[in-house]
Amino acid sequence: MPVSCSVSLYNGCKGMASRMTRQNTPKVIPMPTQTAGKRQTKIVPAIQAVIDALPPNSGWWRIQGSMGLYVRSRAKVKSYMVQRKVRGRLVQKHLGPMPLSKARREAQRIWNSLKPAGPTSKLTLGEAWNRYVEERPLSPKSRTLYRENLKRYLSNWAGRTLEAIGEDRAGVRRLYTDLRRTRGLAIAAQVMRELAAVYRYWRRVDLDLPPCPTEAVDIQHPKPRDWALSGDELRAWWAGVQRLRPLKQTFWLALLLTGARRDSIRLLRWADIDFDRALLRFSTAKAGRTYSIPMCHRLVDLLRQWREQAVPDTEWVFESPRRPGKPLYPQVRDDKRGIVSAHHLRHCYRTVLAQLGCPPDSARLLLGHSLSGDVSRGYITAAVVVESLRPWAEAVAAHYERVLEW
Repeated sequence: MPVSCSVSLYNGCKGMASRMTRQNTPKVIPMPTQTAGKRQTKIVPAIQAVIDALPPNSGWWRIQGSMGLYVRSRAKVKSYMVQRKVRGRLVQKHLGPMPLSKARREAQRIWNSLKPAGPTSKLTLGEAWNRYVEERPLSPKSRTLYRENLKRYLSNWAGRTLEAIGEDRAGVRRLYTDLRRTRGLAIAAQVMRELAAVYRYWRRVDLDLPPCPTEAVDIQHPKPRDWALSGDELRAWWAGVQRLRPLKQTFWLALLLTGARRDSIRLLRWADIDFDRALLRFSTAKAGRTYSIPMCHRLVDLLRQWREQAVPDTEWVFESPRRPGKPLYPQVRDDKRGIVSAHHLRHCYRTVLAQLGCPPDSARLLLGHSLSGDVSRGYITAAVVVESLRPWAEAVAAHYERVLEW
């Protein structure tokens, strides 16, 4: 064979071998260039052949897909290390030379062991519950309700940590099922709602807590109650009220003519009544809200007459006859005399407003309901529009006058 052919064949074989070598050699992610003021991290795929082919003495490389795992390429050996920040301090654990698969297993174990303890990991439900009640802007009634529900229905859970409760989703489901069976839908839903509120409040502090366990519960809410009274029921109610002493008569009529909550009327002070402007201010309402409503003429006359009969020099409109200087007992009831609850009268008031065609926003303002749920409602200043509610208050009173034949 001629020399020129031999040289050409040799060069061709050499080129082919070079190309095959380049194809079979794993690719290494090139070392990024340093930018001014910022150090770049070198990254290498989690592939054994790629790590073996790292340039000698090229320093530390972060292994892609493995939390906190780094490899250092020395002149003849590759060694591994795991690092993680714990409470603001960088903790490093050197693993030394080993296969990549083993290094990844060790890295996962060490990474989990270095997990910083969350600020609420040891916080018990009882502690979290009480701190939530103190830190949140709840009304006094809501605070009392939260504490009572913890004591009555969650006493066996109060000593458990939030982390343990978050991991016991099945247990929370059983808790709800037991409450629903023994206490009813309303109590079961209320306890679950409060548990979720407390848990999510603390999970915003400690994101390592498991998801809220109440997410595993299919909460069934009670159906709306049809508590509004018919004409015959209302007349029977009025017959029962007329048999009561003047204090109770005035109390129940005030509830009927305002549709207010029981405690809003029970805790009414004379200072809350503006007889000149015929306005009534409720300083005790749900969620700590205060609101004012116009008084119909019949209610103004009723309260004027009652002030002449009531205990003199008392701040309470309805002072307890058994506890001087105190308002009526919280659980004031006359159901044995055929008198329905205050909330029945509230349902009745709202139903009459609907019959009269009262706009929803006006009905909410009269009943002291929240205007949330619509951005535009947040722009309504209740004190400015209170006089626009007067015709509706008078219309409800006129409806009762017709039904009860006053």
